[in-house]
Amino acid sequence: MKPKDELIQDYIDKVLSAEDKELFDTLYESDNEFRNAVKRQIEMTDLLTRRLSSEEEALRANLTEAETKHRTGKVISWKQWLTPLIAAACILIVVKFVFFPSDKALYELPEMRSEIVRGSQNNEADQYEDAVKAFNDKDYQKSTRILMQLHRADNTILQYQFYLGLSLIGEKKFDDAQMSLLPIAEGESVFQQEANYYLGIALVELGQTEQAKERLSNIDPSAKIYEKAKKLLDSIK
Repeated sequence: MKPKDELIQDYIDKVLSAEDKELFDTLYESDNEFRNAVKRQIEMTDLLTRRLSSEEEALRANLTEAETKHRTGKVISWKQWLTPLIAAACILIVVKFVFFPSDKALYELPEMRSEIVRGSQNNEADQYEDAVKAFNDKDYQKSTRILMQLHRADNTILQYQFYLGLSLIGEKKFDDAQMSLLPIAEGESVFQQEANYYLGIALVELGQTEQAKERLSNIDPSAKIYEKAKKLLDSIK
């Protein structure tokens, strides 16, 4: 699923695919936070359009003046007519970061541990190490493929399933990530607390804010991930 900010921008630009349009409509009807973000972005886009139109007129005037001075043998600094373009670019940057703020650290995936797992044979261990390298290099498509193979070969090794869920988040396949992480989050393994955290992230991206809050709220205060979970929970309230 696309990130919500991209979904909103595609809606404003009128380039939503049929699938994305269906998702957009669902989120708009069911998620008040998403609906408010859409309204804010539309308002800001209108403001930006008016501002850019004004800057365009100024740019045209500057270019005309530059051309006139050039023809009469006068020298004009490129900075004079470049200023409006810089101003317009700055507005675009502000729109992105003011209206869609996020602490990227809260959404970052952890480094995948390199180690020999229980019951591994040489070929399996090599595959796992290949998955580690791909995952840590952010080649999530490759790490997902390898981890999927390992998980299908032995679904009792939760380490495969946990990192498969994270790799799917890296691919932005949040529905699949949810399915992979949910059994671990509801279990009692060493991955339980982290699985709840990253399941929370997947749910946030799917627009299921209340379910995400529930998952994050269930993380034990003694868990290493607890402080991050608290910050993420505060950011989506």
